[in-house]
Amino acid sequence: MIDVSLKGVRCRAAQEIPDIDGTIGAATEGTIAYELEGEGGQLVNVCWDDGTRSLVSSEEIVITDAVTWQ
Repeated sequence: MIDVSLKGVRCRAAQEIPDIDGTIGAATEGTIAYELEGEGGQLVNVCWDDGTRSLVSSEEIVITDAVTWQ
């Protein structure tokens, strides 16, 4: 199920992340598009500031915006 509750929230890569299009550098910033539950845990689709988009583990990113949980 797709969860858009964090859509638009800013984040950054907590470490280098290997991706099909190359490597996402540590501290690269982006915006969350949506989350979904995967077999290995929570996955997050991030639109990176360099124009790429990738699906990463929630453990590979750090939320940089203040988030109010409802």
